[in-house]
Amino acid sequence: MLRVKRSAIEHNVKELFRYSGKKLIAVVKSDAYGMGVRYIAPILRELPEVDSFAVACVDEGVFLRELGIKGEVLILGGILPEEIEAVKEYELTPVVSDPEHLKVLGKEDIKFHIKYDTGMGRLGFVEEFIEDPRIVGVMSHLSTPADEKFSREQIKKFEEIVRRYKGRLKIHLESSAGVIYKVPYTTHIRVGLALYGEKPLRYYPLDLKPAVSLEARLLSVKEVPKGFPISYGRTFITQRRTKIGVVAFGYADGLMKSLSNRGYLLHKGLRLPIIGNITMDMTILDLSGTDIKVGDWVTVVNEERTFGELAREAGTIPYELMCNVSSRVKREVI
Repeated sequence: MLRVKRSAIEHNVKELFRYSGKKLIAVVKSDAYGMGVRYIAPILRELPEVDSFAVACVDEGVFLRELGIKGEVLILGGILPEEIEAVKEYELTPVVSDPEHLKVLGKEDIKFHIKYDTGMGRLGFVEEFIEDPRIVGVMSHLSTPADEKFSREQIKKFEEIVRRYKGRLKIHLESSAGVIYKVPYTTHIRVGLALYGEKPLRYYPLDLKPAVSLEARLLSVKEVPKGFPISYGRTFITQRRTKIGVVAFGYADGLMKSLSNRGYLLHKGLRLPIIGNITMDMTILDLSGTDIKVGDWVTVVNEERTFGELAREAGTIPYELMCNVSSRVKREVI
């Protein structure tokens, strides 16, 4: 069960606005970073600090409209020929980052944001300067917010581009991590991860509240003798008589296999070591010294142990863990 705490989301949005002084473009791509866009977007649309939304592709934008989301919905990945009719019908706003996107738009009366590549090496114009009366926003993307020197080079380069535009446009560069730079010439911040209280940098000056908890239930509890193999590949052999538990959560649910024999889950603040290989639907825990029984809830993520903490143990980033949470994991807002 994945639970989203409404009050924490609301707090984080207000804190991001307080710190930056700018309204938010809420990034809810990839099913709101795996947290469930049908639950997250309705919370965000009620907050005055949220100006608009951003998703990766047209299909995600259409889904937001079907959820009743009004106002600007940015399509960060651009636009392909077969998507033009949906963009028009659902009044979506593409981000143009390639000459081919301009060809797709043709002479259609579709407003768009223009993206420049100032050092990310992904989407965006590098040397061309695009002028078009349909442009309503200008954006770029920081590649390494933790690297202040390079980030400031990107910020300066983007400022030189922005100066060439006239009129009232949305100017956005700062991501969840990038808000620390308080870029003076931007009008909005474009954030995703921080909405959930996940801090993108170790030293992050904002007072965010973790907004997500993730739990699973024990399917089985038993004792096995010393020398007993655990899970596929027998990568763990018990060194003593051991009480083990099988929890209904595996790599198909989002618990990375790299946590096998090294990670842990929690129960009432007590660490339960993961033993043996994590399997598709189940994970085996050492329950020695506990009174846990079948049906009890075991914690994967909570306020004390965020996705960021779990990601460091797994050797990855919180974005990957969050996006990997399976659709079969039930979600609710509390």
